[in-house]
Amino acid sequence: MVEAADFTVALLSGGEARRLPDKLERPLGGGTLMERAVAFGRSLGPLVVLGREERRAISMSYGVPFLADRHPGGGPLPALLDAFGAIESPWVLALAADLPLLTRDVPERLLAERAPGIEAVVPKHLGGIEPLCALYDRRAALRAAAASNANEGPRALLESMRVAYVEFPEALFLNVNTEADWSQLQERYPSR
Repeated sequence: MVEAADFTVALLSGGEARRLPDKLERPLGGGTLMERAVAFGRSLGPLVVLGREERRAISMSYGVPFLADRHPGGGPLPALLDAFGAIESPWVLALAADLPLLTRDVPERLLAERAPGIEAVVPKHLGGIEPLCALYDRRAALRAAAASNANEGPRALLESMRVAYVEFPEALFLNVNTEADWSQLQERYPSR
């Protein structure tokens, strides 16, 4: 297992959530999505929450450091780049807070796949890749962002990096963004 000082977990607490307002405060199995995401992130290592300024109080109520998104509405990449600049650990494990079906196997396998020359380790499945649940060499990510048109998003950033892709079942990455996603989660969650 990797020493905790080797990486920091950056929990992305979302943007405006227009399609599913207050989704992170919705109850799920004895807690909210946010409470579950914070507990999961803490179980992995040092944790910082990234998000819109209005989420600061919620983050602080969990006793977790908070980094405000300095570019609200700009998507997740600016928040991630701010985190890469502020965090001192060599690696940053980005985790979206709205992925409630993740298991410890995902981050543990990502961490285990690091190798010399690899600048990011990203889950891959039949539906695509998961750049918001990925491990980044923070210095390499900042270099790639400076040298490319990375403001297109995390996928564009990854195109400028040496990436190891790790296969996972798509079901682990149910992203809760709509009422339909929430209903699907409710159907799946009791079996966990």
